[in-house]
Amino acid sequence: MKKITLALGGGGTKGFAHIGVIRQLEKEGYEIAAVAGTSVGAIVGAMYCSGFNTIEMEGFSKKLDFSKLINRSTSSSPSLVGIQGLFNLLREKIGDKKFEDLKIPFIATAVDINSGQEILLDSGRLLPAMQASSAIPGLFPSVKFNQMDLVDGGVLDPVPVSAARWLAPDYPIVAVSLSTPINEWRDAARIGVPSYVPIPEFIVHQFSQFRLSQAMKIFIDSNDITSNMIAELRLRIEKPDVLLQPKIYKYSIADQINVDEALAYGVQAVEEAKQQIEKAFSITRRVNRWMRPSYLNGVLLSERIPGSTAADNG
Repeated sequence: MKKITLALGGGGTKGFAHIGVIRQLEKEGYEIAAVAGTSVGAIVGAMYCSGFNTIEMEGFSKKLDFSKLINRSTSSSPSLVGIQGLFNLLREKIGDKKFEDLKIPFIATAVDINSGQEILLDSGRLLPAMQASSAIPGLFPSVKFNQMDLVDGGVLDPVPVSAARWLAPDYPIVAVSLSTPINEWRDAARIGVPSYVPIPEFIVHQFSQFRLSQAMKIFIDSNDITSNMIAELRLRIEKPDVLLQPKIYKYSIADQINVDEALAYGVQAVEEAKQQIEKAFSITRRVNRWMRPSYLNGVLLSERIPGSTAADNG
């Protein structure tokens, strides 16, 4: 069985498409040897590497009640809203599981807002790492790790190709981007540009009485533009062996997307990329992978010590 490494990008509720991607890759006979994820990609990746199959993840997704997911813990750092409800549900599934307990190697990315550096989380407790990787700055509470305040890894790298390459450099990197490609922006604008910040409509309505809804929309759209541009540039630099872009552009990552439809977009993305995936196993591609260096914060990733950033906040 041919092995691949997945790099799962952020995208809010559009992340259901990741489940479809994984399902179709398995159906095509590929073994997922390792996963790197950021934001919702970290949540899906962590669940998969913990042993949840796509049927179980689909069932979990369909049972989510979005009205109960958006809330804050009283001990959380300052933020406008929070997704403590989601992580309470994930705690029931994940428990105190650690990276070291995973069946498949996994790494999550986050950003330290104090230093501005991208942080790789690959040891210690899994749930805090998932929270840190998806903590959209200002909207969701940051997560404290030692002396760091960690926020969403998508701030610097919406699709963690470098992290995936460090984790399993011998296998083709299949990156899944949920960002809207630049050449699709015009069409996306006609139907409503998807926002980077996943705030359900009922939350936005709560702000309207304080005359903040318009400012919130500007904030969301601005972050979306930034995120899409960063994703485009990082993918051009990192050059994954295969780039999958599920055609889910018409949705905002704040939308309550039909899970079956999102999964179908993921399946379709794999089906349309069959030839590219097979080409990734050629001798030429193997040599290129072996020779291609990857950097994080200016440091050659091959020189990094595994487990140097512990995912544990007590």
